[in-house]
Amino acid sequence: MRRRLITRLAAWPLILALLLSGAAGGAPAAHAETAKQLEEVRQLLERYHLSRPDESALNRSAIEGMIRALDDPYTEYMSPEEWEAYQKDLEQEYVGIGVYLSIQNQAVFVTDVIPDSPAEKAGIRAGDTILEVDGEAVRTTDEARNRLLGKAGTSVTVKVLRDGRELTVRVTRQLIRLASVNGQPMGDGVGYLALTGFTSDAPTLFAERLRQLEDGGINALIVDLRNNGGGYIEAAQKIASHFIEEGVLAHMINRDGVDTPLTVSGTPRSYPVVLLVNEVTASAAELFAGALQDYGVARLVGRPTYGKGVTQLLIPLSGGGVLKVTTQEYLTPNNRRVEGVGLAPDIPVQGSASQLAAAFRAAGGKTMQISFSQGNVTINGVRMRQSNAIYNRNGTWFVNGHFAAAVLGAGIGYDAALRMVNLTRDGRTLSLRTDDERLHVQNGISAIDIRALAEWVPGLRWNVEGNTVKLTLTAAG
Repeated sequence: MRRRLITRLAAWPLILALLLSGAAGGAPAAHAETAKQLEEVRQLLERYHLSRPDESALNRSAIEGMIRALDDPYTEYMSPEEWEAYQKDLEQEYVGIGVYLSIQNQAVFVTDVIPDSPAEKAGIRAGDTILEVDGEAVRTTDEARNRLLGKAGTSVTVKVLRDGRELTVRVTRQLIRLASVNGQPMGDGVGYLALTGFTSDAPTLFAERLRQLEDGGINALIVDLRNNGGGYIEAAQKIASHFIEEGVLAHMINRDGVDTPLTVSGTPRSYPVVLLVNEVTASAAELFAGALQDYGVARLVGRPTYGKGVTQLLIPLSGGGVLKVTTQEYLTPNNRRVEGVGLAPDIPVQGSASQLAAAFRAAGGKTMQISFSQGNVTINGVRMRQSNAIYNRNGTWFVNGHFAAAVLGAGIGYDAALRMVNLTRDGRTLSLRTDDERLHVQNGISAIDIRALAEWVPGLRWNVEGNTVKLTLTAAG
């Protein structure tokens, strides 16, 4: 196993391993004395303490204490078992049935099913409500997820509700590896690529998907980095080569203040690029986004990023396990700090579907086909989760004001003096007072009667099919 430079959010127990293996030369006398004292204390506790502690428990506690002294959430020791699990996390692997879950109105339902997964083979569909797992009712996504995960080859019984009918299926769990790159054309010459992690195979997959989009003819690209917790820096470096001709990808600063620039060279695209980011975009994803933003290659749309601007080395230990240790802080090419700060989007937008609509607009897209069902919003074939984007109130369908503004390419503002919400587009303004029945305000969030929007924008069409609302915005609109 070689040392690897990694930058990624992690949620693992904090365990420290002594970095004595592979050290050259003898320890200074003071260090030797300290080591002797620690060993003496350990032996005495094993011999006399009422709880009869074993050696491994005391060593683990000592290790955890030293980690806490570092005050660094990213440095940790992983046992062989934890290292194996961590590698699966890095490569986006897990053992389960292959569904994405969400919750609405206290019901857990399937938002998507991974193609060729055990769930798909068993007949589970997107939109199914999960009632029970192994005979026990589920009320939260965490409950459902914890019961659906398990060991490969074991089975789980799932009861779902579909179109008013209860169905029970038995599904066999298997190892599932999520694709780190997915994409499709969105229309109007805009391509969409979702990059969920900088896994070892992400550069190859990204290049393949990008080539497919370009072969199909695109004149703009959206790269979705939302919820991308990072991964291998080498992967970020290779993917960045598709957008930066030559330069510094990041300044890598060690504990002595020495800067070892991480360089990149490649073939930039001739079309505009938009990056979708949010508060869970972190680490290598921030390194990548910060570089493209500094070079003026891409605009960032969404929310401020997480703010993890340090990198870790993965070092195998002779006694087993791996030490992940923070060794560098990185700065963007323009020497902007990321650690604890994050990246500010060029176009701030709240709400996942609103962000996608705004990114499509920023990329030059105009024509949109939108459907909303059970909290899921599909824009030109790309599905997002935003439960408050559209909702029914007393028989009237309302559209979240910020979602409407993103879709229509409008500005939205609130005039406190007049108690009025204003949408402005192409020099025309739709103004609605808070007591106007066409405006609904709940918890400080404004929503507008869909009929008022259709009257205001001639190119906007809408209809309802069952519980699904469909919107069409033509280029003329």
